[in-house]
Order: sequence, then structure tokens, then C-alpha cells
Amino acid sequence: MAKMKVLIIDDEADIRERLKNILERKGYSVFTAADGVDGLAIVKETIIDIIYCDIVMPRMDGIEFLDNVRKFNPRAEVIMVTGCSTMERCVASIEKSACAYLIKPLRVSDILESLSKAVRRICEKEEMICAAFVPVRHPKNQAARSI
Repeated sequence: MAKMKVLIIDDEADIRERLKNILERKGYSVFTAADGVDGLAIVKETIIDIIYCDIVMPRMDGIEFLDNVRKFNPRAEVIMVTGCSTMERCVASIEKSACAYLIKPLRVSDILESLSKAVRRICEKEEMICAAFVPVRHPKNQAARSI
């Protein structure tokens, strides 16, 4: 599998850098953006596999980004990150198919666990797509059955 591309969107530069360092050490190609508008511009130009997206940001918040990113990259796994968690934000993230929901301050173990979950989901989707295009072969002495 080619090197996966991760986009980090957060208006806090220190969080972007911390996440970037962790992910680059794990072998990922990392892009960063300070808000949803800049993040969406990157998604329009680059096929991104995994996105860490802050929720509260200027110009375009994370929930609005989540609405828009699916138009350009429906297969990206999005991990929502927030320092101001509310039930409404959590539910909105889940309803819009976020892969995970992390609350700041971020722990390295949570970052790595959410990353593993996102990678598993990508692999599962790829397996389903491959299976849909592989013809099923039945032994000659058995009739093919349909359900």
C-alpha cells in the first residue's frame, strides 16, 4: 500500500505541529491547514486518506468542513477533535460519518488508536470494493445458489 496521506486541520499551530510530528514518525505523509477553508483547498488538490479536524475554528468550523469534504473526497476518514465538547457537536460528527471524536488535550494513545481505527476502516472499504469486482467461481459439481 502506498504511503497514506493525512491532513491536520486546527487553528492552534502547536497542536498541528505536535500531531504532524507524531504522524510523520509513524511514516505518514502529512499536510496541515489552519482552518476548514484552507483544509478544503488541500482536499480539492490532493487525495487525502485521513483527516484530523478541529471543530471550533475561524472561517469554516469542523462540522461545516465535514459537510463539504464529502463532496470532494467521500472515502476520507475524518477524525473530529475539539477542546469544547458538547453533545450536539458529538452527535453531529457521528451523523456526518466521522470516524472518531477526540477531546483535547490529546493523548498520544488516543491519537494512535483513532489512526488505527481509520486505517482499518479504509482497508475494510477497499476489501469490499475488491470483492465486488472479483467473479465468484463455483465448482462444476455444485449449482450456484442465490439468496
